[in-house]
Amino acid sequence: MNGLARRSRGFSLLEVLVAFLVLAVSLGILLRIYSASFNALRSAEHHQIALLLAESRLAQTLAGLRADSRGSDSGSLQPPYRWSSEIDDYEFANQEGGIDYRVTPRLVRVSVSWGSSPAERVTLSTLRLVEEPR
Repeated sequence: MNGLARRSRGFSLLEVLVAFLVLAVSLGILLRIYSASFNALRSAEHHQIALLLAESRLAQTLAGLRADSRGSDSGSLQPPYRWSSEIDDYEFANQEGGIDYRVTPRLVRVSVSWGSSPAERVTLSTLRLVEEPR
């Protein structure tokens, strides 16, 4: 009986290998979770910065909006962010012809991107009524 008690004191090689396998799988899963959360955090940070830049660029565009403002423009911001803006005429679906409204609706769209994917872009758009010159 003394020999049997001596053999059962430690872990067998199989038990140690199973424990290491469980540890390795657990660490792999934890590293994937950490990596995914880090990527989500980085994406959220880019979206937040792009949104702030787009709001600022939209305010600048609206401040300089005139009756003859139309077309598109683009440029660079702090790397890796780029912006583009478009100003187009806008017609309401039920707008009656022949009535002089003395204001013209303009569709103003500003986009800020930081990559080539459509998911790496923030676009803001608004309608602005511009007074026609008299």
